[in-house]
This record gives sequence, structure tokens and C-alpha cells, in this order.
Amino acid sequence: MTAEVRREFLRMLPPAVVAGWPPGEDTPPSLALLAALQEQWFALAADVDSILDDAFPDSAADWALPYLAALLGLPPDAGRREIAYATALRRRKGTPAAVEDFGEIVTGWPTRVIEGWRTTLWCQQLRHPVLRTASLDLRHGENLLVGTGLDPARRSVTPGGPYHPAAVSAEVFPWQLVTYDGVEVAPLGSGRFAIHPLGVSAPLYLAPRPLEIASDAEDERPPGVPPTPRAPRGAAELPIRASWRLIDALGDVSYGPVWGLAAEHPLTAEGPAGPALLEVTVDGVPLPWNKIGLTGLPPVGAPTPAADQVLVDPARGVLVPGSSVTGTLRTTFYRATPGQLGPAASMAEPRDDVGVVIVVDPALGTHPPGQTVVADLAGAVAAAIAATTSPSGPDVPQVEIRLETSDRLVAPGTITGSPALTRWRVVAPVGMTPVVVGDLDLDLTAVSVELSGFFVTGDVLVGPSMAAVDLVGLTTDATAGKGVRVDPTAWTTMVSATRCLLGSIRADLAAYAVELHDCVIDGRGAQPMPCGGDPGGDPTRSAVAAAGRFPPDLVATGVTFVGPVGAGEVWVADCLFTVDLRTTVTSTGCVRYCQLGPADDPQAHPPAYRSVTSPLPPFGDVGLDGSGYYAPLLASPGPHPAAPLLMAASDGGEIGAYHHAWRGPLALRLAQRLPEMTPLTLHTHLLIAEPEDST
Repeated sequence: MTAEVRREFLRMLPPAVVAGWPPGEDTPPSLALLAALQEQWFALAADVDSILDDAFPDSAADWALPYLAALLGLPPDAGRREIAYATALRRRKGTPAAVEDFGEIVTGWPTRVIEGWRTTLWCQQLRHPVLRTASLDLRHGENLLVGTGLDPARRSVTPGGPYHPAAVSAEVFPWQLVTYDGVEVAPLGSGRFAIHPLGVSAPLYLAPRPLEIASDAEDERPPGVPPTPRAPRGAAELPIRASWRLIDALGDVSYGPVWGLAAEHPLTAEGPAGPALLEVTVDGVPLPWNKIGLTGLPPVGAPTPAADQVLVDPARGVLVPGSSVTGTLRTTFYRATPGQLGPAASMAEPRDDVGVVIVVDPALGTHPPGQTVVADLAGAVAAAIAATTSPSGPDVPQVEIRLETSDRLVAPGTITGSPALTRWRVVAPVGMTPVVVGDLDLDLTAVSVELSGFFVTGDVLVGPSMAAVDLVGLTTDATAGKGVRVDPTAWTTMVSATRCLLGSIRADLAAYAVELHDCVIDGRGAQPMPCGGDPGGDPTRSAVAAAGRFPPDLVATGVTFVGPVGAGEVWVADCLFTVDLRTTVTSTGCVRYCQLGPADDPQAHPPAYRSVTSPLPPFGDVGLDGSGYYAPLLASPGPHPAAPLLMAASDGGEIGAYHHAWRGPLALRLAQRLPEMTPLTLHTHLLIAEPEDST
């Protein structure tokens, strides 16, 4: 223990004892004994403090949560938020708002409650008066009039299942909305631009709102005073796509080939948290909504904007500026993502312990002293190669290139050299969505580099001189067939990826296996098509294959492989293979808890341990985009399959990139516990919203 720490403890002792400690000399035996007691005193003080912390769900240790849950009559697996809100939820038990809050607290997903009685309808035949009868006389042939305009019977429509009058259905949205802030639009040609950084379809969503629930303090009222009723959650509080119907329902709209929103329309409002739907800026100046028109922009037959107007297609995420709208266009919008994958959902943060910091800021703004500020990626690479010393520790990156922008950055060409600093990190902090335009070609001698939190329109090329390349929260343009290419002669280069959305991987057998964790490897490259049409892509293109002669060894956990996979030796678990898995070495390796494709050959890979082979739902209508790849929802087995619950693995766990976070058990747990929040006379159901739900 240091002298400074010992003095902290010794402040409680008489000054005469402390004054007897000669500075700069060895500690006297008496004070050394007291220093040893200090360690035990701190441990005891921390234990005493934890007793108070464990009495509250927001500060309790994980081991204490089941005990707090038992005190409130909750199951042992109740989460921290459920324990905190248990009293408030049960005071409003049986109300739609309470069921919605309960669903969001248990799963962490936005929830909407559908009351079955609202779907029970009765429609009178307007072409013929309805007699006061509800039966049919078969002797008079009245059965022949059923369903016609002369039907004499009055009927009611009584839906069953989740829409029965006595049913309460909770529809959950198993994804989140992320914000793209000030993203430079991607040129599509012919004067068109895409709001998505990779130029793919990006339907607009309404701004998300945080969960609001009545706490115990807010729920205190005088005896006999009923609580203030709260309406079920509105559309703006759910991850709802901004369809034409929703835009029309929210406020005044002027109709025609181009729709215009009234000045007081809710979607035109600006707030501290950002726009309600979309913000378009030209050279940093926001474009007013009276200059923004909403319309459809198909490839042919689209309206032409006025000179000072910008037309936006909210379903495709495409905009067309008028002739006088010149300058750099940027957009702020929201996009759905079903997992913490890719740059938009990246949680990458700069590191304060890195010795050399190089900031890429095209605006050359003001940054803290000691940092090197450059305008482009080529300048950052040159500065990193030129650096000779770094005070970083032995296990800390020596150079960090921070992409503090959401601009489109031109790739610097092949990055070669023998820099003195060999531990690099290229990171885009949270909230930044920069795009590297072109191939990111790395061939630095003995350099280990981490690439984190940004988009790449081309391939990530790994040369033979690299020591290691680690991809974290990275996305390549799989729809254009772009992925990771490792040089066949890179025998000693380590390649790994975590929480990435990548195109196909091409590498040869090397000293190290390619490691993948919680990734989507999309060989097919289907386009997301919210407006219909052919998604394209190549269903025969492999997700993983050899770059030259022999495919690489593969280590993977929680990965979705879209397309055939060819590898040398494999160690894979909790993975989803849409086609098949074929390996060169079938005598060693392991396949555990995987969903193998319909073309799987058990003789083509190591023996599988508790894996399933069956056809998968089609991927034709979904694809990879910068913020979410919608993996299939696998229905539960049985003669009468239930609603898709994101379940697949034979051990009850999850497979694939989006299912590896135990989403299936969360949904199943909510389905089992919904009756706790509803009256006994009602039937509860759980619905899983489709990824592009717009109702």
C-alpha cells in the first residue's frame, strides 16, 4: 500500500503518532501494523456500505436481486427495473398502460397493447333491411342468401385468438431506434441522394421517446382519490415507420403529387432531442419544412422538385434537391436496428490512455491541446506513420485515429510502411457515422490495428505484413459484394470481428483462425426493399470461402452466415447457417447448438452436437443495411406452431447474430407472465411485430 493511502487512514490517529513518521524513510513497525489494519478497515467499510446499497434495486448487487424480488412476490428472475417499478405497476394492474409498461420493463422492447373487444365488429347490409333474426330457416332456402345483399340474418364478426373480444394482446417491437445525426448524403447519380450512408433503402421512423412510468412518489395521492388515467401509448412513442397513413393522421397535409406538411404539423416540430422525423441541412443551415416535399421517388416517373425545394421519399430514404439547392446536404433521421450491431449501434468511445491522438475533422475545428487535427484520412495515416514515440502503456494502443465526423472520407489508398508505433486504433466515437469511400487497404509492417464504429463502401483488404486486424462494430457494403479480403500469403496475420455487419470473407489457411463473434456475414447481399421489388443479390455467393487454394480455419460464436460457408477446421457455436457448412478437416473441430442449412451434409463438417437441420424462412425480402440485418424469426416447433418467438437452438438458447442475446427466452418469459397483469377473465397473447411494421 502506498504512503498516501496509509496517511488517509492515519488521519484518524493522534497527530503525535503521525508526526513520528519520518518522511522519505522506511515505515516504522507500528505504522506498518496500522497500515495492515487499514486494508481490513476499508474492506469492512465497503461491506457495511453494501448492506445499504443492497436494500435498493437500483444499487443492489446481482446476488441480492432475487431476495428483493421475493419480498415483493416476484419470481427470482425478475430484472432490476421490474423490481423497482413493481409497486407502481401493480397499482395500475389491469389497465392497458400498465400492461405496456410491464412488457417494456420485462423485455426492454417497446410494447403496444391491443384490446380484443375493439376488433369485434357488426356491419349491417345497406342494400337490404335486416330482419330481427339471427337464425336461418333451411326449409325456405335462406341459407342461399348468406353473404348476399338479401341476407336476412344479422351477424356479428367475432375474431378468435389474439383478437377475441376477451383477449388482451401485447405486441412487442424487438428492436431499437438509433439516430443518424448530420449524415452526409450518399450520391446515387442522376441528381439523387440516399440518406443512408451506404446508399441503401432507409425508411424513416418517428423519433423514439423514453419509457415513462408512474413511480411510487408520483403515485402518492390522498386516500380515495383515484389515479390519473393514462391512455395507451401513442404512435410517436413506438418505433413506428413514418408511412403515408401515419403522416396523414398526425396533422394537416396538403395533397397532390407532392405532399406538404402544415406549419403546425407535429412532424415539423423541432426539439432539444432532435427532429420528430427528419432534418435536412444545406452547408449546415437547416432547410425549413415549407421547402421539403414528401412524395414517392421511383426510378422512373418521379415528380420534379421546384428550384428551391427538396423532395424526400420517406419509404425509400431518397431525396432529390432542386436546381438552386447547392452545397453539402446532410440529414438527421432515425433508423430501426434489431441489435447492437454495426456503426449506428456502436458504443465505441475514445481512450484517454492512448499516447498519440490524431483527430480527423474536415472542418478543422477546435480540439483539446496535444491532439493532431487533420482534414482527411490520408493525413491521419501519414501523421500516425510519422509518430516515433508514445507514452502509452504496454497493453494500450499507441496511436488512436478518431473519426470525429459523419462525412464521407476518401480512402487513402494502400496503407504501407514500417512505423515505429505498431499498436493502432481507428475509431468513430458514439454518435458519429463516417463512411470510408473505397477499399480500406492495410499492409503496415508488424502493426496491429483495431477498426471500430464506421462504414466502408469497399473491401477491407488485409495485407501479409499486418500483425493483426480487429474489426468492432464495422459495416461493409454487402449489397455491392464488399467484405473482408485477406491476402493468401498473410500466414501470421490474426483477423477477428465482433458485432459487425460484413459482406463475404475471403481468406486462406493461415497460422491463426478467423475469429467472428456476434456478426452477420452476408454473402448474398440482398437489398432491403421496403417498397417491394426484386432484392437482388447472389444466393450462390459464399459467406466464407478461400481467397486462393485452401479456406481458413474458423472460430465463430453467435454469427449469422448468409450463404454457403467453406472452412478448413471449425469451432462454431450458436451460429445460423442459411445454406450449409463444409469443411476440409472433418475429423477435428466442433459444431454446437447451430441451425444448419437445408443443404447440410453431416459428412461435410465435424460432428454436430445438438444442432438442427431444417429449411429456413426466405431471406429474399430483407437484406443488410447500415443499421440492421433482419435475421429470420424461427417459429417454435409443434403441430400448431406459436407466433415466432425468436427461438431456435435445441438447448433453449439463441443462435445467430441477433438471437444470441437471449431474445427468444425474453419473449417467452413475457408471454408466460402476461396473465399476472390482466384480470382472470381475459385471455393474454403475445405478438411479435414485423421488422418493417408500419401500423
